[in-house]
Amino acid sequence: MTDAPAPAPDKPAPIQSRHDPRYEVTMYRYMGVEGAHTLDFYRSHGGYDAARKALLEMTPAQVVDEVKASGLRGRGGAGFPTGVKWSFMPPVDARPRYLVCNADESEPGSFKDRYVLEDDPHQLIEGMLIAARAMSSTHGFIYIRGEYYLGYTRTVAAVQEARAAGLLGTDILGSGMSFDITVHRGAGAYICGEETALMNSLEGLRANPRLKPPFPAAAGMYGRPTTINNVETLTSVVHIVSKGAAWFAAMGSEDSKGTKVYQVSGPVKRPGVYEMPMGATFRELIYDFAGGPTVEAKAFIPGGSSTPMFPWEDRFLDMSMDFGTLAKNGSMLGTGGVIVIPRDKCIVDALYNLVRFYAHESCGKCTPCREGVGHWLPRMYQKLVAGLGRPEDVDLLENVVGNIRGTAFCPLADACVMPVQASLKWFRDEYEYLAANGRPKYQKNDWWQA
Repeated sequence: MTDAPAPAPDKPAPIQSRHDPRYEVTMYRYMGVEGAHTLDFYRSHGGYDAARKALLEMTPAQVVDEVKASGLRGRGGAGFPTGVKWSFMPPVDARPRYLVCNADESEPGSFKDRYVLEDDPHQLIEGMLIAARAMSSTHGFIYIRGEYYLGYTRTVAAVQEARAAGLLGTDILGSGMSFDITVHRGAGAYICGEETALMNSLEGLRANPRLKPPFPAAAGMYGRPTTINNVETLTSVVHIVSKGAAWFAAMGSEDSKGTKVYQVSGPVKRPGVYEMPMGATFRELIYDFAGGPTVEAKAFIPGGSSTPMFPWEDRFLDMSMDFGTLAKNGSMLGTGGVIVIPRDKCIVDALYNLVRFYAHESCGKCTPCREGVGHWLPRMYQKLVAGLGRPEDVDLLENVVGNIRGTAFCPLADACVMPVQASLKWFRDEYEYLAANGRPKYQKNDWWQA
């Protein structure tokens, strides 16, 4: 008689809370630390060790496979698997191949990338080096929001430091790889966050979105293979290569792995930026780290201004902050920019602010966005908040935004109308009250002055 085999040890539960003792802040560890933006500081804390590993110990295919195994999804809003996106690049030939970092962080509620540019730009440069190795890219571009002047100057200085140290240029670290970076300061247009409009802007053209296909991997910058990644995506790669795909995949939910940077704004005690594992709840973020609302809240936007809002209810506050859970509940993770809306703020007035932003930022290329978002929507909201609306205007508004959604050339129009639709879903009574009575159900107050 033989002994039965010992049962396999239980797989450790995934890390889904910042309170988990296994969790450690990585990307934002040195934010706000004096001198953290310099090369000397970065290298003294292990900087460029991951790049050395990728360039000298791994093949391009191995780097791609490691990122695929980690489960990393794009942190710029779309959430597309990063390793899969990298694998779309065609076989290498003698012509240039480009890597573009989208640092044009212009969406209301999103401000996480700013601190990487200002306080830890070498982390981004290292991430770009690793990505360049994976895709055999020959040149990189960092497109920085025009208003981020400090981030721009420090990133430029970091690129110069890296180049002087032989970390950019030819034969980097003796690997035979050549790669350099150009830093470009944008002109303050939200549309440049759309990847093809960004490429047009880099080329000196008007920042209109391009028709797809062809996709950037086939014909991007100057008609050559190009991959565009967000700042947070590229900085995540540094730690995946350094600590391993299994380390990253041990955090989060089934479809959303790793660590994520969230932002909290609005009337809370500690608005700011918080790095947490995917799968943590909105309640943990807002109450445990942002300190909770300073006034009674009625709604929150989960992922930046373009994502549909939720009412301030336990079932939504206790949701996991991950791609799948938010999609099942009718919204998106987006950039992870959580905006708290106070109860006394008229929801129609709040949406008017968002609508005016998107109307101003529309490039005017297509009719649904030019005429619907750029003109009709802000005028309808102006009419409502001025107390000149009619009860039938609410149905008309719902009908028009439903016809705009999904018909525009690029996602900007959807980014505007989806929050409008969510506000009508959850707070239709406020629209109807305002249209019928000429005054808001909840009066404006001075909560921001408290």
